[in-house]
Amino acid sequence: MTHRILTCLFVMLALAAALAAHGDAIHVTGTVKAISPASVTVETVKHETVTVTLSSKTEVMKSAAKADIKDLKVGDRVVIHAMKNKEGQLEAENVAFGATPAAQHAEHQH
Repeated sequence: MTHRILTCLFVMLALAAALAAHGDAIHVTGTVKAISPASVTVETVKHETVTVTLSSKTEVMKSAAKADIKDLKVGDRVVIHAMKNKEGQLEAENVAFGATPAAQHAEHQH
């Protein structure tokens, strides 16, 4: 159990570090609570609910590989890199979830 917690922590830190280089972006990190074709709702670690809209330009990555938003499930841990759009809503540029290949490899080693 401790190994899984450490693996999850590593994945979240790795994803957050990868997305941190995006300047003025807003990073939403937490657990997916709802998904629609137009948005993802996340409960953050501070127990705040944040809804981020999706667009045709939103990139989706699962375990560091290109994916589709349909691969994302309620309960998944997610890191979303978003910017405010003209309407003032958060719009996702990148949605990342799942373990990175290095974390998956480490998990299978123990």
